[in-house]
Amino acid sequence: MNYSIFKLINSFAGKWPALDSVMIFLSKSAILIVIGILCYLWIQKGTERKYTAFYIGLTLILALGGNFIIHQFYYHARPFVNHHVTKLISHSSDSSFVSDHGTLVFSTALILLFRKDRLGLISFVWAILVGISRIFVGVHYPFDIIGAFILAGVVAIVVLKTSSLTEPIMKILLKLYERIIKKLPNNKKKNLSS
Repeated sequence: MNYSIFKLINSFAGKWPALDSVMIFLSKSAILIVIGILCYLWIQKGTERKYTAFYIGLTLILALGGNFIIHQFYYHARPFVNHHVTKLISHSSDSSFVSDHGTLVFSTALILLFRKDRLGLISFVWAILVGISRIFVGVHYPFDIIGAFILAGVVAIVVLKTSSLTEPIMKILLKLYERIIKKLPNNKKKNLSS
């Protein structure tokens, strides 16, 4: 079933240049978009969205760490290793399960959803599209993406349920951020004029 679903999705690759371009963009830009989301959340006024950025960062570290451990003990060949596929991007032939890109985008989207952030729904749709794009371009099976969703979901829940344990870390980060902001030239000018 894993290969059958992969074959169905990948069969659309290479037929329409515009669709290929969209899928390649989704597949390759995920890391930059996650960094953009984290920066956007952190620079917002107040602390609510800074906390969301912190929980996303923590979830990413733990979930991608979990991925690394899985890859050390379990190797699952990528689709292009064992099958004839339409491969639209270059990729190493390391283990495909669990998808790092899938873990990245679902960790981000699920924290946003669980925190009831207004970016939650749109980021979740984006995460699903990124997951589909990784299958479309020929580098992942559907179960690699589903595994990433499950791993990200479990880690996100653990991070949020144990937030009282990480609260001191966040308070230190906020204090450091406030000190940095106060030292910026614009803030000195504002303080002098007030």
